[in-house]
Amino acid sequence: RRSPQSTTATETTKGLLPWRQVVEPHRDVASGEFQQAEFAADLAKVHKGSAPAEYSDPQEFFSRTYLTEGLKALLVGAAQRLSGKGGDPVVELQTNFGGGKTHSMLALYHMAGKKPVQDLPGLDQLLAAQGLDVPAQVNRAVLVGTARGPLDVIKLKGGQEIRTTWGALAWQLGQQKAYDLVADHDASGIAPGSNLLETLFKTWAPSLILIDEWVAYLRQIYKVDGLPSGSFDANLSFVQALTEAVKTSPQTLLVASLPASRIEVGGEGGQEALARLKQTFSRVESSWRPASQEESYEIVRRRLFKEIPGDQYKHRDNTLKQFAKLYRESCNSFPQGCADEDYRSKLDKAYPIHPDLFDHLYTAWGSLEQFQRTRGVLRLMAQVIHELWMSEDSSVMLMPGNVPIGSDRLETELLRYLPDAWRNIIAGDVDGPTSTPHAIDKSAPNLGRYSAAQRVARAVFVATAATEGQNNLGIDNKRIHLGVIQPGEKIPIFADALRRLASQAKFMHNDSGRCWYSMSSNLNRMASDRAGQLEEDRVLEEINKRLSTVIKGATDRGHFGAVQVAPNNSADVPEEPEGVRAVVLGVAHTHTSSRNRSSDAMAEVRNMFQQRGNAPRIYRNTLVFLAADHKKLDTLQEAMAMTLAWDSIVRDADNGRLDLRTSQINIAKAKAVEAQETVQTRLKETWCHLITPYQDSPQADVEFTSSRIPSQDDVLRQASKKLVGDEALLPEIGPERLNRELEKDLWADKPHLSLKDLWEYLNRYTYLPRLKHRQTLINAVKAAVGGAVAGPFAYAQRWNAETESYDGLVIENAPHAPVVLDSESLIVRQDVARSQPSSTPTAGAEQPRMAGSGAPITAAAGGGQPQQGTLASSAPRGMGGEPKAAAEPRLTRFQGTVMLSADRPIKDMSQIVEAIVEQLTTLPGADVSLKLEIDAEVATGLDRAKVRTLRENATTLGFIDNSID
Repeated sequence: RRSPQSTTATETTKGLLPWRQVVEPHRDVASGEFQQAEFAADLAKVHKGSAPAEYSDPQEFFSRTYLTEGLKALLVGAAQRLSGKGGDPVVELQTNFGGGKTHSMLALYHMAGKKPVQDLPGLDQLLAAQGLDVPAQVNRAVLVGTARGPLDVIKLKGGQEIRTTWGALAWQLGQQKAYDLVADHDASGIAPGSNLLETLFKTWAPSLILIDEWVAYLRQIYKVDGLPSGSFDANLSFVQALTEAVKTSPQTLLVASLPASRIEVGGEGGQEALARLKQTFSRVESSWRPASQEESYEIVRRRLFKEIPGDQYKHRDNTLKQFAKLYRESCNSFPQGCADEDYRSKLDKAYPIHPDLFDHLYTAWGSLEQFQRTRGVLRLMAQVIHELWMSEDSSVMLMPGNVPIGSDRLETELLRYLPDAWRNIIAGDVDGPTSTPHAIDKSAPNLGRYSAAQRVARAVFVATAATEGQNNLGIDNKRIHLGVIQPGEKIPIFADALRRLASQAKFMHNDSGRCWYSMSSNLNRMASDRAGQLEEDRVLEEINKRLSTVIKGATDRGHFGAVQVAPNNSADVPEEPEGVRAVVLGVAHTHTSSRNRSSDAMAEVRNMFQQRGNAPRIYRNTLVFLAADHKKLDTLQEAMAMTLAWDSIVRDADNGRLDLRTSQINIAKAKAVEAQETVQTRLKETWCHLITPYQDSPQADVEFTSSRIPSQDDVLRQASKKLVGDEALLPEIGPERLNRELEKDLWADKPHLSLKDLWEYLNRYTYLPRLKHRQTLINAVKAAVGGAVAGPFAYAQRWNAETESYDGLVIENAPHAPVVLDSESLIVRQDVARSQPSSTPTAGAEQPRMAGSGAPITAAAGGGQPQQGTLASSAPRGMGGEPKAAAEPRLTRFQGTVMLSADRPIKDMSQIVEAIVEQLTTLPGADVSLKLEIDAEVATGLDRAKVRTLRENATTLGFIDNSID
């Protein structure tokens, strides 16, 4: 979706040139090829030599850098310190996210580099005016906390390893000789003292030490021992020793950045690191003043635009003169102060961007923590300038009313900071091709010639959208005029556009002469109040219901054969030896951490593992458990309460119990969907604890291990993946691995083992492997006898007591052996199998059997008339005992008939082929034939086209007979 045009219509004073004819954007901005990350300076990349030229090239860097008063003071003080003429030894840089800390460090880095300061634009004049210079050789050390982690050991040629911050600092200042001073401290992770550091600095002076993202580095080692970087306390001891040593070392300057925003500080470790760093720096640091808002105008302008050509200054000055005249002659239509000379100065500094646009971005949008102040302004304005440059915008300055909010690029950038619900509001009420402002301009030619409604809507959006949820008082008519009207345009036209827009727009609010856009906070407050009135039991009950719906509706259960969701008690968990069952505990049984052995979840797991109701549980090795995180359940409850609240608002609106406008109902429905999606996401995040029973040996106690699973994808899939990775669930097991497990506890002196009893034991005892399903065991047996080399055991269909030999004995070279898991089938020790006399399989051994007595076999095979077939029942056998069986008649024929579902015949057929047909076709000498009969009646009749299609397809597929009547 894109608005009909990025630019808007204007009618300005004759003789005023559009901004794009006076000043040109930098090439990357004009073309839109800029990368958003380029607006974030990276000290580590510059030091490494991999940063873009605008940051890595000293001349290019200073040509785009505006020297604010704070930066000037910083550079002068640094030059004094490095040249031994005074200056503060330690400087702390602290501003909000995107406030220019790293940019200031880069200026210091380049000033102390190899390029003479006389060749650096702006810096040469600054230092010359102070009678200062910088030594030709300054040793620089750059330490960036996000570039090298605590586990990263720097390996140099010759085998040298650098492990700690103090080791890296010494190496950068003086290579091997300097490093030798702290080598022992680097190897041990113990911080050097200030005396040793003072010796280092005095030896390799003048030196500049730049430390960026220090908190980001320290928070990673908080409460973590054994790291090569040294402990948290050792690193903070180094901070104190470093600042003390720098203070007493001439021509040594330390500059470090500290964050001021929550985003950069992070959690508990970051908070503690920042507090300790500030405490240390407070004793020695020099103050540093970040750029003021008006200085930021010039910073942004230099980064985005080229210098104005000398012959174009007259056109810029004419534009500024006409704006000043407009504000002076119509002072009652614009905010107080606009007619003053100070505002004329703002226009001058900000050109071609109007100061009002800057002010909104720095105040309203700058209040959003994610916006990053100057960096956020650069990101947003780069998009604006590119769009307007490419669309040949004719405005004389870039104003709030010109911002092409509806363009794809701008909308994407704006929604980085705003809730996604704004997307539809922008399309319908601000800047879409079918939006209200566009329709108003189209309906009134006097407004359309100025795009008046569209420009007013954009200006109100830019001024107020970012303050949603805050104490949003909106902007008055005068401030709206300031954001849209250019010299030569008629003020009443825009006043009329605002009046119409306020009466027709669905999301623009107008109260006491002030306007703002909103997602209707009244509805939000209503939802919050309703959520707070809900009983906790009802919310928890709804969570269990939603959990059951999500889990049971999962398309991928991983390797679980069955799932039990929120069972009320242990009796609800079935006893079924048919594969691994995931028991998803409900909200009543939560877990806290892997180290907690006494949580509600652990208690319930033990109970369900040991008991089924009042009886002891038998198949214990089939169960694994998923439990909710105790803390995350709180946030899930909040989300579920909000979902129920929004659903009730939508329901009451539909039933007429709430008198809401259509726009409000739409917002409520969108919020309800959004709340449901939040619940869906938090469900996955909350059920993150996988609890698995395990037992090292039959004599050991059963233990329960708890581990976290990631929240992406399906919970069951992630749990299954984790179990397989830990070998706590085996989709497949090799014969050698299976035999090793049997040798531990089961083989003993037995010549053979019953497969049925073995499967029983595998489901019962937690010291045995947990297999996915019975086919896993069958596959292992097939693998043992299917290769050219015999496996660790053989397979036999039964023990024949009369002949005292094994019927159907298979040792090797039998990839298609019909392995069946029933009460007679056996695995035989390899030495016992080899010692058997030549065995001819019995007639019964050639037939696949199913466990149970006289079970009907449902398949259609063989010639002649199909009829129901049965196989003789099998007598049960024990583990390794001597079976006693009566002689069986020789069975040579199988016939069967089965009804298939017309809705899913392929699925049914595949199961029949695997379970019956393949069991027959793999027998030596077997003659198997299949016949498929189709009988269909269509009450409404078959048309000619369908009849023709059926006959042609039947002929093509080789039907022996077909008829249609």
